Amino acid sequence: MNIRTLNQTEFAHLIPHAGSMMLIDQVDSWSNKQIHCTTRSHLAINNPLLVGNSLSVINLIEYGAQSMAIHGGLLSGKSSPGFLAAVRGAHFYIDTLDSLTSSLHIEASAELKIENGAVYSFRITDDQNSLLLDARATVIHTQP
Repeated sequence: MNIRTLNQTEFAHLIPHAGSMMLIDQVDSWSNKQIHCTTRSHLAINNPLLVGNSLSVINLIEYGAQSMAIHGGLLSGKSSPGFLAAVRGAHFYIDTLDSLTSSLHIEASAELKIENGAVYSFRITDDQNSLLLDARATVIHTQP
């Protein structure tokens, strides 16, 4: 497990997101199979996912997906643009992100790697380790 913390500047070139759409603040650790990330971007008043003044809990899936993208980039050394082909078994344990004031902690685990994509499971917790979301997602890369 690599435990050297990485900030956005250090991993920005590895994902196909920019500006305020880069939702992950830092990588806490990673290995060939897992990544652990932390963020507080859900608290930002300029969060691009806000609708009105509200941030839907469904947006936690994007936080998981960005952690998956960072992990893939760390392993390959390059950005691999793609799209979420499927999200399965998503269990939300809160109704909204609006009252959440703590950091988000995202743990993504690679379950299956294929030539043009991957399947990950991920879970998101708060500072008290309360589970907010667990799910599985399949990503398909649009470039080799």
